[in-house]
Amino acid sequence: MILLMSGSFAAAWSFHTAAFGQAMSMFEAQAGPGLKGIFTMAQDMARGNDDLLASGTSATAVVISMTDTGVTVNDLPLVAFELEVHRDGAAPYRLPHRETLPRLLVGAVLPGALLSVRVDPAAPHRLAIDWSRAPGHGVPETGEHLSAAELIARGLPGAATVLGTFSMDGMTADNGDPIVGFVLRVTPDGGRAPYEVRIGHRVPAAHLHRTLPGTRLPVRIAAEDPQKLAVDWDA
Repeated sequence: MILLMSGSFAAAWSFHTAAFGQAMSMFEAQAGPGLKGIFTMAQDMARGNDDLLASGTSATAVVISMTDTGVTVNDLPLVAFELEVHRDGAAPYRLPHRETLPRLLVGAVLPGALLSVRVDPAAPHRLAIDWSRAPGHGVPETGEHLSAAELIARGLPGAATVLGTFSMDGMTADNGDPIVGFVLRVTPDGGRAPYEVRIGHRVPAAHLHRTLPGTRLPVRIAAEDPQKLAVDWDA
């Protein structure tokens, strides 16, 4: 089922791209120079940073908010997004982004959705949404992508209390361990104020009983970004 859905998203995006190109060619054949310039500007706005789909670095982005601009390009709504971008080895950051939304995805992409994006490594504010990949539903990046071993080795000590868990849609780590979505209240050592995070983290089979609400877990916290942490299952 997942493969079939992903295929339909890819087909929708391919149709959108081909139809846009055809409409642009017909317009250029009939419009005057002034109108061509206006339409080319709209085309550039709609296409955004499509060059990054081939050359950009893979990342994910959570939709914080989205607004219909009231502009349509080739009958596709141009949407103003506020995105929170998550890249391996970098702190999450927010940016505004405008892009057309394929009609078949209207209603599927809402605040909280997780999108596959491609980011310009030289200019992280430039990105393109990869509509060929099905959007998720607010699933954050997994802690394992941030190298749990490195965090445990050099991170700041603390403890985290499990407030709840959420589905990661059957995700597993490379070794087959399940990845569990956690809502944690993190208390760093040294008297710093506690805070909450939502992360996905690998859980060894022998420790699944420690995912219950109220369980206290030893963690190591990244000094440069407290939202990044790793559970030290062996502590």
